[in-house]
Amino acid sequence: MRESVGAVQLAMANIATREIEAARAVATPLTAQSPPAERAGEEKEIYPDWFSETDHPVAASEPVLKLAQMLVAPLPGGRNPQWMTLPDQGPALRSSRTLSPRMPGAAGVGLPDPQRLQQLEPASAPMPDEEIAAQSVVSPVSPPSGNAEAAGSKSEKESFNLYGWEVPPIRWGGSLGYSYQKSSSNTGHAAASHGTFANLSASSYLYAPWFARVSGRLGITRNSTDSSSNSFSGSEAHSNANVVGGGEINMFSSSRFPFRAYFDRSDTRTSGTIVRNDYISNRFGFTQNFRSVDGHQGGNLMFDRNIVNSSNGAHDDVSALSGSYSVQTGIVQNNVNGRYSLGERSNNGDRARLIGVNSSHIANINDTLNLGATMNYSDTDIRTANSFGPSSNSRGRYLQLYGYGSWLPDFEDLEDLPLTLTGGLRYSAQDTQFGDEAFRAQSIGLNSGALYRHNRNLSLTANGAVNRLTLSQGESQLLTQVGTGLNYVGDPLTFGNFSYNWNSGLNLNWQSAVAETPSNSMLSGQFTHTLSRNYAVLSGQNLSLAVTQAINVSNSQMVGDTRSLTHTLSANLGLNAGERFTGSLSAMLSDVRTTGFSEQEYRVINIGFFGQGQISQVSNVNINLMFNWADQTYQTVDGFGLPINQNTERMTINGSAAYSHLRFAGVRGLRYNLIFVADTRLRDERLFGNVNGDVDRARFALTNRLEYRIGLLDLRLSLVNNDVGGKKNALLFFQVSRQIGSY
Repeated sequence: MRESVGAVQLAMANIATREIEAARAVATPLTAQSPPAERAGEEKEIYPDWFSETDHPVAASEPVLKLAQMLVAPLPGGRNPQWMTLPDQGPALRSSRTLSPRMPGAAGVGLPDPQRLQQLEPASAPMPDEEIAAQSVVSPVSPPSGNAEAAGSKSEKESFNLYGWEVPPIRWGGSLGYSYQKSSSNTGHAAASHGTFANLSASSYLYAPWFARVSGRLGITRNSTDSSSNSFSGSEAHSNANVVGGGEINMFSSSRFPFRAYFDRSDTRTSGTIVRNDYISNRFGFTQNFRSVDGHQGGNLMFDRNIVNSSNGAHDDVSALSGSYSVQTGIVQNNVNGRYSLGERSNNGDRARLIGVNSSHIANINDTLNLGATMNYSDTDIRTANSFGPSSNSRGRYLQLYGYGSWLPDFEDLEDLPLTLTGGLRYSAQDTQFGDEAFRAQSIGLNSGALYRHNRNLSLTANGAVNRLTLSQGESQLLTQVGTGLNYVGDPLTFGNFSYNWNSGLNLNWQSAVAETPSNSMLSGQFTHTLSRNYAVLSGQNLSLAVTQAINVSNSQMVGDTRSLTHTLSANLGLNAGERFTGSLSAMLSDVRTTGFSEQEYRVINIGFFGQGQISQVSNVNINLMFNWADQTYQTVDGFGLPINQNTERMTINGSAAYSHLRFAGVRGLRYNLIFVADTRLRDERLFGNVNGDVDRARFALTNRLEYRIGLLDLRLSLVNNDVGGKKNALLFFQVSRQIGSY
């Protein structure tokens, strides 16, 4: 009986795919008493796992229909639809009694609809004799009498089929657990909480794996918290329950237009992180990508939104929408991208709305001439809270249009390139508003430049620009700038293990008068030389040292003489331990002293360390840290016109360092992680559109974490210390969970 069912499927598929071949081998109508015979001297056709020759008796020369061809009507000439980027392969599905022999895959359509087959069948194309013969064996509308009812009952028992669709296999799992955390701070606040949680996760696909893959998670958390502080409020106790979870769908992931949508809801009470106030985070968004068949067009559209509701009633909402599009039009490459973000906070009324659009268009006319154009537009609307009064509002809009070009002669060697010409046309408009005050400025200008290389040492430059400025409070002004320069680079000199490099330059610039400002001319000269040496230290490790001195002298018709002396010491140590570890340690010390106009002293220290690799077979390290210190002393005047010295000092540390051990203390399965994260810049990234930004911006954070698994039982112990705005916090977190299922 299974042979008869297979003949029905083959006959229907031959009708829907008539244009694949003009002539094909005759499908031999067989019964259970007449098995198919193999032709002598011909190789046996290899079919996918789900395709059985016993169930589908065909000749060896009969082509196996692809999954896409069995589901949709083929295009004329046997062509695949343009949206298919990968060739249809036979679905390698596991053998299972839950799969119906009538189905082309684990999920799909059942027997074809006779009315639809009649609509797809061309009216002018007569039915071949072989297909009439195949249909004469078994009718596609009504199965043959006899054991038809028994066969139908058996098929329904083997798989769950609902209106031609089968339920795909589902991978599921979850966890049950308990958590305990205790936190304290240097302000006297302390809290302890107990929590239980349960979640269930599942993943599968819709229709077919290539069509859509789905996954989801659903959980419940319940927490009881006791908190105390040194204030008069005393201690508090409260409990709450929350629903967490999320889901994700990926459609057409192997095509030219993959789509992804997601949703996630999380609770910080079960995350083991230090926060000033516990909160629920809801995040959702989508991503859509596109690429043309020829690859000359492409783009994407992304939306992301994160809503944070804190236990103290504060509401933090960040939304971001961005997209890009690129297309090749002849010799012109066009790129456009834009972004919109909105950040809002209910506790203090902060709000920031940012809009940015950029485009670039580049045309390579020939090997010597290139043209291009760019457009930049930004619109910012910011409202920030003020502890001394009402919030302040500011808005700024900026538009710039710039077209440019470059020309250089044909050359085979860089030394044969004597001249390069550049030019551009620029328009810009800027609107700025602070409260009730508004300011607008417009400019349009033309600039040009030339570079002439006399030889590999000597080069000459010339530049000129004309700009018309229009201000909201004044008349239009024309500004003209002309400049020329001479630069000489000396040949490197070697003295033993030392290398010496030097260069010098001379520049002359002139600027026309603007309004009440007279014209100004400035002559400047500079000389720079560097002495460097490399050392082999620490068993083959390389150390490079360099000392640089720069002298800059200028004379301006408006402000007089200015002299600047710069000393820089730099060092770099390469750290390598075979193929297991690589890294580097770099340091730079710079001192700048300026006399005359704008007298000041400026000192900078930069230290950076980078390294990654394995310390042993079960431990590894990854470090990327940067330390920066700057100190500036400059002279200004007070309210009475007397000179005073001002000093500003700034120190920043940013980066991370992580150490991981997979068998800590020699215990199999015991994992240890030490993580240090620092960022003292304290940028408000969430307010300005960074959905991934932290709600609590920590200056420093040190995490010690132990993880251990016994079968399906997971244990986690963490000790976290951080610094948030000068407030030092500590957290002890313990969690035990039991996994269920196989997800």
